[in-house]
Parts: sequence; C-alpha cells; structure tokens
Amino acid sequence: MSHILRSNRPPFGAGITVAALFVVAETLLVNPFKPVAAEGALAMVYVSGVLVVSTMWGWWLGAVTSVASAAAFNVFHVPPMAGATARGQDWLALAILLAVALVTSLVADVARMRAAEAVECCQAAELCRREADLTASLAHLMLHPDDLPSVLPEVARRIAQAFELPCAAIEVEAVACDERRAAIPLRYGGSLATLLVPADLAEPTLQRLRDRIGPALEILLHGVCDCAATRRSLTTSHDELRALVEEQAALRRVATLVAHGVAPTEVFTAVAVEAARLLNADDTRLMRFEPGGIATIVGESSHPPQGSLVGRRLVVDSGAARTVFRTGRAARVDNHENCPGSIAALVRELGLRSSVGAPILVEGRLWGVMLTSSARPEPPPPDAEERLAQFTELVATAIANADSRGELKASRARIVVAADEARRRIERDLHDGAQQRVVSLGLQLRAAEAAVPSELNGLKTQLSDVVHGLTDVFYNLQDISRGIHPAILAQGGLPPALKTLARRCPIPVGVHISINQRLPELVEVAAYYIVSEALTNTTKHAHASEVHVEVESDASVLRLVIRDDGIGGADAGQGSGLTGLSDRVEALGGQMTIASPAGGGTSLLIELPLGT
Repeated sequence: MSHILRSNRPPFGAGITVAALFVVAETLLVNPFKPVAAEGALAMVYVSGVLVVSTMWGWWLGAVTSVASAAAFNVFHVPPMAGATARGQDWLALAILLAVALVTSLVADVARMRAAEAVECCQAAELCRREADLTASLAHLMLHPDDLPSVLPEVARRIAQAFELPCAAIEVEAVACDERRAAIPLRYGGSLATLLVPADLAEPTLQRLRDRIGPALEILLHGVCDCAATRRSLTTSHDELRALVEEQAALRRVATLVAHGVAPTEVFTAVAVEAARLLNADDTRLMRFEPGGIATIVGESSHPPQGSLVGRRLVVDSGAARTVFRTGRAARVDNHENCPGSIAALVRELGLRSSVGAPILVEGRLWGVMLTSSARPEPPPPDAEERLAQFTELVATAIANADSRGELKASRARIVVAADEARRRIERDLHDGAQQRVVSLGLQLRAAEAAVPSELNGLKTQLSDVVHGLTDVFYNLQDISRGIHPAILAQGGLPPALKTLARRCPIPVGVHISINQRLPELVEVAAYYIVSEALTNTTKHAHASEVHVEVESDASVLRLVIRDDGIGGADAGQGSGLTGLSDRVEALGGQMTIASPAGGGTSLLIELPLGT
C-alpha cells in the first residue's frame, strides 16, 4: 500500500509493461475456463489488471489497458464475427467489458487520489503531533532552570533526535552559516541566537526547521527572558518584604522595651542588636554625640573580650562617625587599615575592617550615630547606608523616648539627692550651729546663776528656769535634726537607724533585717525615709496596733516589706503620704506595690535597685 499510495507515481514505462503483462496473463488464465464458463464471466477477469494499472498509473493508462483487454478478449475468446451473422450477445459482452473496465479505471484513480490525500493528511497530523510534543518538551526543559545556556545543548539534542539529524547546536549569539552548517537565526527580547544544523539537509526538512521550530524556539526564548525577569522581580519583592517584616519586628521589640520602661542602656543595646541582625553586621555601636566633638558609646551588639565598652568616650576624629558628625548624612569606610583617629583604632582593635554609619536625629538635632562594622574582607553592600539610615530613622523615636525617660529619671534622682544633701546640710548646721550655741548659752547662764548672791533667790530661780528652757530647746533641736538626717544612719548604716525609728514609733514595731553589708548611701537614705514616712502614715491614719518591717537584699535589689493591722483602704492617688513614697521610689528606678483592702491592713512592697 505504501507503493500504491505514495505521492509520486511509478515510471510510465513500468506501467505499460505491467499492463501488457496483465493482459497476457489474464488471456492465458481465461483460456482453460472457456468450455465451462460464460463469456461474460470470463470477461470480468480482465478487470483486475485494469484496476491495478489505473490505481498505480492513473485512469488514462487504465483506459488504454481496458481497450487492450477488450481487444485481447475479442481476438482470443470471442468467436469470429462477420457482418450480420455476428451474435448480439457477443457484442454486448465486449461492450460491457469495455465499459466496466473504463469505469473501474476511473474509480480506482479517484480512490487512489483520495487515499493518497488522506495518507498525506495523516502524515501531516503525525508531524504536527511530533512537533507539538517536541515543543512541549522543549518548553518544560527551557522554562524551569535559572541558567539558560546550561540547557541549550539538551535542547539541540532533542531537536536533532526529533528530525533525525546527525547533529544540531544552539548558540546564544549570531553565527554565520558555512559549508558545513546551515544557520537559522532566532530573535528574542532584543537579542540574537542561532540554531545550527547540517548544511546538506533536504530542503523540506530545512524549511520545516525554519518555519516551525525556529518560531517556536523564539517564543520559548522570549518566555525564558520573561520568566527570568519575573523571577528576579519576585525575588526582589520577597527580599524587600522580608526586610520590611524584619524591620517591623525589630521596631516592635524595641517599642515593647520602651513601653515597659526599661533602662535607656538596655534600650540602646536592643537597638544595636536589632541593627546588627537586620544588616548582618559583626558589630554595632550606638554612640551619642557630646559637646566638644566627643562621642559616648551608649549601646552595643557584642562585647569584646576585654568587656563592655558602654560608657567609653571617644574623640570623633575619623571614619564614618566623623563624616556623619560633620555632614549629618550616612557614610561608609570600606577599610580602616590606614585610617588615623581613636574610632578607627577601636575598630581595628576589635578585629573589624569596614564600617557604615547613619545619623540619629532627635527632634531635628543630630543626637548621635549608629555605627555597624564587619570583619569580612569584602566591602558592605551598596545599599548598606540607605538601609541603615532607614532603620535609624524608624528607631529615632524610640531612642528619643528612652533618652528622655533616662534624663527624667536622672533628673528626679538628682532632685532626691539634692534634697537629701540639703537635709544633711541643715542637720549639720543645726548640730554645729544652733545646738552648740544653745549649749554655750546654757553654760553661761549656769555660770551667771552660780555667781548670783544667795540673797537674790528670785533672780537665781529665773536664771534656772531659763537654763531649763534652753535645755528643752536643745532637745527639740536634737529631735528635729535627727528627723532631718539621722547621724546614726551615716555612722552605723541602715540596720541601727531602722531600729532607732522602731523604738521612737508610738506603735509597736517588729523589725527583721537580713543585711550583712553596707549599701550605697543613696539607697540607705531612701530606705530610711521610706520606712520613716510609712511609720508616720501608719501612726496618723491606720489605727494599727502593731507594724512589721522586713528588710533583705541580694546582689542587685533591696526589698522592704512594711505591714500593719490597721483599717486599710490606703490609696496613693488621694494625696496621702504614699504619693511621696512612690515618687522617691520611682526616682531611684525602683518599684512600690501597695495592698490595702478595707479592714485588712496595709502592706507595702518596695524594691530599690542597688545599682542606682
């Protein structure tokens, strides 16, 4: 069937030969059957040859074969006919043979043409399917990897396999054809590539490659470029989103610390740690600018082997910090190896190489600098200044709040210290001035009383009364001076001072003290006045029958617990003496907890940091 239905017919000479052979063979085949078969049946044998010849060589050669078959049948198998004596049925049989042969020739030719067209359509469909499969496999191969040149050899191999080519190649550049290779140019996204195939290919195959595979490859290359651009855009967006999420998380952690009222140093250290995490830096320092071109380290993300550098003061004389100090803009130094100055020396001392600094602006003024450093040999990324500047701009409010809170606490602590110092000065002036003067006057009056004659008993009595009055004044001044600032606190410490307070209180006071060392003077003074004020409030308002005072300390905190069995109901917000106690405790960075249910007494828990 492949020979019958092929598009190119067999040679014409072969057709004539085959027709002659069929006529001879059919004549010889029919001869033995003449005695037993009718002439019409014998004539149909010749149709087979007509059918084969017309199918393979066309209807016109089939018609010739039909005439030749009718002539042979007439000559060899029909009795001789002469004029009117010829039998009518013989002429009819001959006419039927000729007609059937001609119709068969025409039908066979038409059937062959339709069959050949159907075969060509099937072949074309099969080619289209194979090309579609090839395009799909190439799309799956080319659209996934990030590196296009790495998959081009496999793409070329699959094209060569699909078209049964000895070899094929794809170059991502324009390549000219030569005597060995034919070049099919591929244009995509403003770039050029070339499909190289053998130069001796048949023209139909080469045309198919140009018309079908070339455009498909161009579309795929366009798709690869678009996918790569989309992938880069998605990666950039993902990185930006991740950086934004990390920044927001860092800000939330810093804001939480500020809201909880932790020490400014802890907030500054948290800011430095978050900056180091976001920028993948080895070391971050938060430095506050002071008058005279000095920078103080107030926060750090890591401690060097020799210990924390918080509090260290450096001259702003080099590096990125100096540029920020002079210009108010972010700056970088890629290598501190040959940089002079104290900051560059510190960077080298810490084993760091490069630094990036960004200004910290608080209320429109240059407050300080955030300095991130790295020990890696490569310089910081190109966007390091921008990212650090953005982060410092976001945390500037938190830094300002922490700094303001710290300044407020420091100012309140200074006020408390100044008040205590004023108390101490007044106590000293009373002791060294007024009390001594009263004693001196008393002694002089005693001397005058002794010198008065005995007959002047009235005068002597008056002088004695004045001396007693001065003595009472002396004791009153002594009590006042002890209330202002007890000397026993400075001499013996907190335990004896609290026991003295307990003895002087009109309500029974039980004191339990677990302290075996002297505490900082500011803490001892605060604890003394807190207990004194608490006992005074209990005496005036609580109607208590007894009070218990417990004092204990560890390495960092002094704890005071003051409990009474009074009427309770104490409220620090109603203008009572508890407000003063709370102010003093908060000024020193401590905490005070009040529990005073109605009818259940009052309990105070005070914690004072020993590092105040």
